[in-house]
Amino acid sequence: MNGSGPRAHRTLARMRRRIRALLGREPLYRRCDVVHLRSTLALTLLALILVPLVVLAAVHAQARSGEATRNRQLAHKHQVSAVLLVKPPTVAEPGAETVSAGVRWVAADGTAHTDDAPVPLGGEAGDTTRIWLDVEGRPTTPPPTHSAIVDNAITTGMLVLAASLLVTAGVFALERLLISRRRDHGWEREWAAVEPGWTGRIEH
Repeated sequence: MNGSGPRAHRTLARMRRRIRALLGREPLYRRCDVVHLRSTLALTLLALILVPLVVLAAVHAQARSGEATRNRQLAHKHQVSAVLLVKPPTVAEPGAETVSAGVRWVAADGTAHTDDAPVPLGGEAGDTTRIWLDVEGRPTTPPPTHSAIVDNAITTGMLVLAASLLVTAGVFALERLLISRRRDHGWEREWAAVEPGWTGRIEH
């Protein structure tokens, strides 16, 4: 408790010096230090603005693409009732919402068909289910569901966010490297100017 006061005072004083340095009113800060503070602040504000915008744009674009795909497939596919000939598998492949099982259905012209088709999980042989057919009347995969579209959009947003954070971290690291090199060069120039006086090798 006794040390919290001095620490808070030092932190506040340090913040005040940095604010004065940003305004160019802190003589204890070298020019390269001021440049570093200003560039860090600018990059931080830019990242806080751009990263959310990029993520939202990616999510929106992925969602629109998914909806366009769904609408395009709905224009060329239709559902019919079918009877399960066997018990469908109870486990689907990772990321899949359907499994393949033998079914029998009656086409619009009254002809009966038997084939394997993607069907929902669960059910027993003899149960009625719904399958999707293409324009030629053959079993096909269902269009993407709204939940799948949302999941894909969220996944895309997370990937874009991770990539944006990596790029941001890389930019900050590059900025620190450039400032560090500039600071080192400044120290070398200043030392070259004062070193003769310190070592007694002043040229006459």
